[in-house]
Amino acid sequence: MTDFDGQVILITGASTGIGRAAAIAFREAGARVALAARSADVLARLAEELGGPEWAIAIPSDVSDPVQCERFVAEAAAHFGRVDALVNNAGMVVSGLFEHLQPGDAERQFQVNFFGALYCARAALPHLKAGRGVIVNVSSVAGLIGTPTASVYSASKAAMNAWARALWVELKPAGVDVVTVCPYFTSGVQLAQKGVIREGSLHNRPGKERRAPGTQTAEEAAQAILRATRRRPRIVVLSWAGRLIWRLDRLFPWLVDWIMARGTRRLLEE
Repeated sequence: MTDFDGQVILITGASTGIGRAAAIAFREAGARVALAARSADVLARLAEELGGPEWAIAIPSDVSDPVQCERFVAEAAAHFGRVDALVNNAGMVVSGLFEHLQPGDAERQFQVNFFGALYCARAALPHLKAGRGVIVNVSSVAGLIGTPTASVYSASKAAMNAWARALWVELKPAGVDVVTVCPYFTSGVQLAQKGVIREGSLHNRPGKERRAPGTQTAEEAAQAILRATRRRPRIVVLSWAGRLIWRLDRLFPWLVDWIMARGTRRLLEE
């Protein structure tokens, strides 16, 4: 695909998982990419693999810091001369039973997942308005239904979803679209490695590795982000299982709650 020839795509959380896969996919589609993440060395190697400064630049950034978000966007715009899309992919997870979370856990969760997207969008907005661009927020099915043992993670993604929906209405007259992409379980994405894991977490449980039905790869999620950036729907829910749960929850929320309660109880007892 060469749909994105000449376009400039900004991607946060680009060093691993879905962000890395998205950076590769956009480059293969002809785009130039600006990459943000905290892992400077990993990010620099990826930028070099993608063609070097003419095609890809690494701008190490912590999205929880608004100053670094502004610098990321400013440096990318100055280097490439334009911004056509912002992919808010950076994220982390706070996982564990709510009663075991510690002071500051929820604040950290929102600072990265929600405020990081907000800071980057605010910085990129003048450039996106100039080019009638698009904001793509990488959310989660967890933000649509709420998941036990990841309550504040779900809340941060639900906040992103509601914010994006309001922003879609606000920015439509300016020609800027806002897309929400909600992945389901994704293999190769290890949120727990850079997350906060408390008692009762279902992440990183030794000997309990399982592949949930409907699990997608990071590359499949990246292709969905690519399509969403091109077509600009308001929301995309990934994988057949993610869409099934989302639709069931809209019709029979009690059933989804019962399924999650039963499954969570069984996993915690193992």
